[in-house]
Amino acid sequence: MSVWLRILALLFAIPVSLPMLTGGQERNTVANHEPSSSNNQEKVSGESDFRALADFSFTDGVAALVKAKQSWREQRSCVSCHTNGWGLAAQPIIDPRSEEVVAGRVFAQQYLTKFIDGDEKPHGQYGSVEGMVATAAFLAMSDARSGKQIHPATRKGLDHAWQLMDESGAWEDWLQCNWPPFESDAEFGPTLMLVALGELKEITDLKWQDKSAAQRLSNYLTNNPPQSLHAKTMRLWAGQSWPKLVPEINKNKWCQELQEAQALDGGWSMASLSGPSWKRDGGEGQTTSSEAYPTAFVTYVLHKTGLATQKSVTDKGRLWLKKHQRESGDWYTRSPRRDRKHYISRAATSFALMALAEKITKAKPSPVK
Repeated sequence: MSVWLRILALLFAIPVSLPMLTGGQERNTVANHEPSSSNNQEKVSGESDFRALADFSFTDGVAALVKAKQSWREQRSCVSCHTNGWGLAAQPIIDPRSEEVVAGRVFAQQYLTKFIDGDEKPHGQYGSVEGMVATAAFLAMSDARSGKQIHPATRKGLDHAWQLMDESGAWEDWLQCNWPPFESDAEFGPTLMLVALGELKEITDLKWQDKSAAQRLSNYLTNNPPQSLHAKTMRLWAGQSWPKLVPEINKNKWCQELQEAQALDGGWSMASLSGPSWKRDGGEGQTTSSEAYPTAFVTYVLHKTGLATQKSVTDKGRLWLKKHQRESGDWYTRSPRRDRKHYISRAATSFALMALAEKITKAKPSPVK
């Protein structure tokens, strides 16, 4: 019952304007920097929205993401996987010296600690389990990518996450309301946190409670097979830091599945990564043509982990992304649930920029604050 109460609270918390239909879809408002306004809406993404390859601009992409993140902070006042969460993790890679690195971190730190310290009571999606755990994970990734120590707010967030963890080794109250890929099952949280802990242990020694939590998270995943290719990809990513997580036979098989799922145009589709529960409202399956989020996500993970058997796999993925940057600078992906706000485009933009960054692991860090 608590899950449905949170869903209702989320729906009432986010103003929804009446749909303006074009070709069967509502107008896309992902890059709309006034998301509560019905007078500033964009047309549905199509070929005419894409820049010419020669006009691709990494700088414009960063600017579009920063503007979207700032808008979300100002108008929604929370951290979300679909919107600013992945942007928080991406910023130290895509623009390490920017003021947004600090601004995004400070906002997330304050959001996290006000609920942990009891200054504000959880309500609706604000202060929810998935919100607390994901924010701690994204901050941990930001710490690892922008400094040489764990920030006190991140430390507090991690310890709080371990307190919230259920006996199963997962967060069973994580919102599972068919909002893939982040809020459709219980396993995204454990894999996200293992990725974050893996990055942290590259810069510092983990505390005993972190190591214990990592073991519990790994045990949960071992006992619960992945239900989608997206979930397998998250495990491959986490498995780079926790080698026992993915047996070698599975690693080879899943990498092969990922490469076979790549379309002739170099991209990946949401349908190719989806699991049985990934149904759009009305029972419709996921989009079968290449889209920005699945292409950027897979390209980035294969590049970062070095698991692609051929360099051409990631090269084709990057080329697809360069060909599909919008005039507004961001990357569009249709919502995997309903044609309304298409917020996943913000996560798509974060992964696209990380995938396209020239030196993913060699960015100069900015001071941790």
